[in-house]
Amino acid sequence: MTLRPLVLLAAGLLASLPSPAPAQSAGPELTTALVNAYGHWRDAMIRKDARGWAGAITQYRQVVTRNQLVSEKQAFPDQVFATAGDPPSLDGLRLLEAEAVGKTAHLVYFGKVDLGQDRNLLKDTVLKLKFGFENGGWKYDSNRFTNLDTAPEVLKKLQSGKKTDFLDTPEFTPPGTMPPPPPLCRVPEFKGGYKLQSFGYETQVLMNGFDFTLVEDALDQQVIIGGLVTGQNEITLRMTPVPTPENGKTAVQIRIYKLDVTQPDKPGTEILRWEAPDGKAPKQITLPFTVK
Repeated sequence: MTLRPLVLLAAGLLASLPSPAPAQSAGPELTTALVNAYGHWRDAMIRKDARGWAGAITQYRQVVTRNQLVSEKQAFPDQVFATAGDPPSLDGLRLLEAEAVGKTAHLVYFGKVDLGQDRNLLKDTVLKLKFGFENGGWKYDSNRFTNLDTAPEVLKKLQSGKKTDFLDTPEFTPPGTMPPPPPLCRVPEFKGGYKLQSFGYETQVLMNGFDFTLVEDALDQQVIIGGLVTGQNEITLRMTPVPTPENGKTAVQIRIYKLDVTQPDKPGTEILRWEAPDGKAPKQITLPFTVK
């Protein structure tokens, strides 16, 4: 299957008009609508139906998935269906909550979520399914698993059927609005990645029209969305001072690599290294570099 149909579909979805907000109901109708939305997505995944998948998933998640795969030099949409096993069935799981806020909603389940592993090894887990309201209906977005090994009291209550208050936390409250879909990134010639260290600064990486995760007093590494092309490329860093780390040292350093997708275990080829002189970073710097 070629890339073009899904790219055109994504572009068409981005141009759609805003949908009216759904009713703030947590009743059976909401539960049924969300379960059906997840079922449509799951069925498309099992059948490896690219158009069905695109119609069942949120605009945001469709474009993010497409951008990530093409940046990794993987075939889209084929690679969407390359994971082993089927998405988990909801059969046998206990519904803890169905909640909608604005144009977002979730289902929260508890039980032994089957991801294709040995059933004797399955543990009780919390599964949250997230949704967005688009084009007059709910679309599946993503999921999150919460392992309760570090929260034995919560696990015990759930196993005994008792109520717990963890569903009242912000993590288990739909945000109300979906993030806007990012632009479609270019299809790069090379897969690229960067390693960033930022101590004493909050550092923002910008490249190919995309803003990457803010990093503060930490190390980070990312695949570059939009990758690298032969010839001129550039990357921009925005750096804001924050309270000095415990060791009193400040440092910002970035290294960019060209990665060989045919040899994933081979270290990347470093093509740029920059670090703030004496740990003192400017507010912003744009670094041009050439890829051969």
